[in-house]
Amino acid sequence: MRERLGLRLRFALFFAALALAGAALIAGGLWLGHSRYGGPVEGYVIAGLIAAFGLFGISAWIGFLFDENVARPVLALASDLQTRARAKVDQGIDQSQARHLGALAPAADAIHTALAEARQAQREAVEHETAAINREKALLEALLRDLTEGTVVLTSDRRIMLYNRVAQELLGDIGLNRPIDRFLCGEPLLHALERLTAKHARGDSSSERFLSATADGRRFVMGRVSPVRHKGETVGHVLTFHDATDDLRSHAAQDHLFNTLLEEIRRHAAAITALLDAAEVEPETAKTQATGLSHAMREEMNRLCQCLRDSSEKYRAQIPAHWPMAQVAVDDILDTLAAHDLVRAIPTGHADFLLCDGFAIAGLLARVIEGLSDDGTRSHITLSAEPHGAEVWLTLGWQGPDITDGMLDNWLRRPLSEGYGDYSGRDVLASHRTEIWSDPSRAENRIVLPLPKAGPPILTPDQPRPEFYDFNLPAQDTGSDLATTPLSELQFVVFDTETTGLAPREGDEIVQIAGVRVVNGRILSGEAFDTFVNPGRPIPPASTRIHGISDEMVRGAPDIAEAGRRFHAYCEGAVLVAHNAPFDMAFLRLKEDRIGLTFDQPTLCTVLLSAALFDHTGQHTLDALAERFGVTIPPEHRHTALGDSFATAEVFVHMLDVMKSAGIVTLGDAMAEAGRMVKIRRAQTY
Repeated sequence: MRERLGLRLRFALFFAALALAGAALIAGGLWLGHSRYGGPVEGYVIAGLIAAFGLFGISAWIGFLFDENVARPVLALASDLQTRARAKVDQGIDQSQARHLGALAPAADAIHTALAEARQAQREAVEHETAAINREKALLEALLRDLTEGTVVLTSDRRIMLYNRVAQELLGDIGLNRPIDRFLCGEPLLHALERLTAKHARGDSSSERFLSATADGRRFVMGRVSPVRHKGETVGHVLTFHDATDDLRSHAAQDHLFNTLLEEIRRHAAAITALLDAAEVEPETAKTQATGLSHAMREEMNRLCQCLRDSSEKYRAQIPAHWPMAQVAVDDILDTLAAHDLVRAIPTGHADFLLCDGFAIAGLLARVIEGLSDDGTRSHITLSAEPHGAEVWLTLGWQGPDITDGMLDNWLRRPLSEGYGDYSGRDVLASHRTEIWSDPSRAENRIVLPLPKAGPPILTPDQPRPEFYDFNLPAQDTGSDLATTPLSELQFVVFDTETTGLAPREGDEIVQIAGVRVVNGRILSGEAFDTFVNPGRPIPPASTRIHGISDEMVRGAPDIAEAGRRFHAYCEGAVLVAHNAPFDMAFLRLKEDRIGLTFDQPTLCTVLLSAALFDHTGQHTLDALAERFGVTIPPEHRHTALGDSFATAEVFVHMLDVMKSAGIVTLGDAMAEAGRMVKIRRAQTY
């Protein structure tokens, strides 16, 4: 911990001792003069007081100058050097603050320059040695990004240390170091892990299947879980899964259809059997009532046939529910067939997308094109696409004789490829719930294949890439006291709010909440939380001028109850961090009744931590801290909840290194230092 007496206090005590010693010498000298030469005592006393007050004044003035020009600059230089040594700040030292210290400031800057050069050399060496690792990392990220199944790697206590984009899409706001039970119903997975452990005990190393629902109950996922073993111990598990919701719904609908069909067939068959039995038991009666029996049996047969037709239609409607469809660009299908010299593709001039099996549609068209060109009587075969409302019509045109429906049907009965088995063009039409027909009504013969139009895939290249993995997550001891937990082993949510004003107890409300997670010293920019909040009241123009949020921007936003519940879930298991945290926490805690949850997480304030670490200055604004640590805040992001959250997070990550060097190692140490600075902070500006 820091020394009992600070540098400035010791200097102040030095000058006070100097002044007292001088006053004592003056008093002693006057007493000696009076004892030898006599005279009025009042004169000696007045002379002594004048001399003492003058000496005290001069000492205080010189001490003040010394404090301003020596002590404070020395502390500032020491703080800057320590910050650069611990927090890896590359920004140069401001020498103007120590202009009266002679060569000390240039020497400190020379040390910083040498340190920066040494770090640069170290970085270059590390970059050279880790080039292969970076290539492997890029391959891993590409693999994670392009896998069509969700993939999650868990620690031994089921915390997430790797996930891919598909897992994020299926499970929602998934994040590193968060428990998988937060996003996936835990019981099916736990049961699968128990079966996996039993398999391992029997020497079976195969994976285990599981079916589970997402935590919100909206989706079902089907997957496998496999162990990750190191030196004979299970250190984690790998989950691979896919969305089984539509499959289960389709299977359930088919089961219902099958059971209904059986019941209807059984009922009609029983009625027909009863009529036949009656005719056999009483043949004479049957002869006299032959017309009626025949009519009744025909009605039952008609009902049975109608039941089969209805069931067939319902079954056909179920086929595309589980056939794999994707968003395919129309131009991709045209280019595929043109590349094989099967047809001349006519450019569409518009970027339409289809919801289809691209390979199957291209194969169907290829079979038709081969049929058109088989006998050599048709030429100039072209393929084009025409938008028609909610559909796109793929049109084959040619010059030459027309075709019959029988010819087209024969072409469609050909298998598409060996890989699809006996799957034919007719099967493609059935799975896509469409039809193809010949249209000779125009000057040029043509065949039309309509397909449903789809919106283009949503691409967000400017969106920050989530940090999909961290294999160095610190171990967590669920039984330990948070106060004694090292800061390096905690996860943090650094957050900020924008409000209608500065008085939460007088009706001001939150209009924006944003936060970013810090895990293992990394800012997870891809897992940020950001939402507008409808305050239920007008936003004053003065507040809008500061944060730029208007009434129109929050009109369709969630209220504080919904936004607060979402933010509370985002903060689960984390320590909250904010710049001037009491202000933001006051707004949240006053709304706990409406939210229905309590924000009882430990909270750290970067203002108070800065006051504890840099007690030589009273400047602890976010801008001052950003300048101290070399953090750049774009002007357009300043005074936005998300922009300030990221800036505070970067500052806080640097502060973690400085706190460690100052002996502030655990959460309890940090909260104790912040508490010690509360009274001092009341007199400082933020």
